[in-house]
Amino acid sequence: MDDKKDFLVLRYSLVEEPQHSITVEPLPGVKGRAALVALQGDREFQLNGVYYGFLGFADVKSSPNTLIESERFFIGKVARLKQAHVGKKIPGDIVETREDDWIPLLTIFDVIGQYIFVRKDYRFGTPEQTMRALQAGLREPIMANFNHRAFVEACTRKEKFWEIVAEHKRIYKLELRLISPNILETNLRARDALAAMKDLFQQDQVVITLNNESGDLTVPKMPVADYLEYIEEGEGAWALTTEGRQGGKKTYSSSDNIDTIAVNVLEERTASEGSQLGFSEVPSTRDSYVSDAEMIAEIVQKVGK
Repeated sequence: MDDKKDFLVLRYSLVEEPQHSITVEPLPGVKGRAALVALQGDREFQLNGVYYGFLGFADVKSSPNTLIESERFFIGKVARLKQAHVGKKIPGDIVETREDDWIPLLTIFDVIGQYIFVRKDYRFGTPEQTMRALQAGLREPIMANFNHRAFVEACTRKEKFWEIVAEHKRIYKLELRLISPNILETNLRARDALAAMKDLFQQDQVVITLNNESGDLTVPKMPVADYLEYIEEGEGAWALTTEGRQGGKKTYSSSDNIDTIAVNVLEERTASEGSQLGFSEVPSTRDSYVSDAEMIAEIVQKVGK
């Protein structure tokens, strides 16, 4: 049966590295398709000593009633390995063993819009941990093949930032982390400023940190609004430190305010056959391509709004 599930709305960016290898390939015509080198096969990777994997990614096909742009949306799962402690009963005793427990998240890549829609599930980790895992999985293959560094960031609403500013009397710290100009189309003034800096420094990203120990930091609409618009499209992050409700300080961040959309998901949908990560197969009540196409159409409609 269908059930609504929350999906995080993320975006991935590609920033060219200054040093080139003679074996590097040019980016595809549709530049977001560079991500596909990381999704091929059931590939495992590590981040901070934790194993992750990309599993079963495939092109979403149109259904008889839903037209989907060919080779634009790729659906599969990102999974995290946790060790489960299992006690097995034997005559006169219980023997504790450890078994692999892969936690999968349904994930969709839009290679034209460079969006990632990933199921929200705190068993996997926080949204920030989910973003960093996706970024780690993309980086090595994209760098090796195309000499571009991949970044994964949240799509957020700048209105939330200004709400926090308006609701607090004291602001101690403002941090803006801005990915250097890449292939996405965002605020042009912000892009031009970062492009000029990249010509000088060849940086991957810019971090602007402003502090005021007494909490009298001001946050002017301009130029902050330009950079917030840049961040809103998934090209950076922000953090604000204000007074806490019960004394002390409290930090708010864009990763705590990620756009989410509720989408109908076919519960029986599982990973592709032949998985190297050992997920069990559950028969589907409908052809998967029909449910996938309907889900993608719903996502496109909601993101468009």
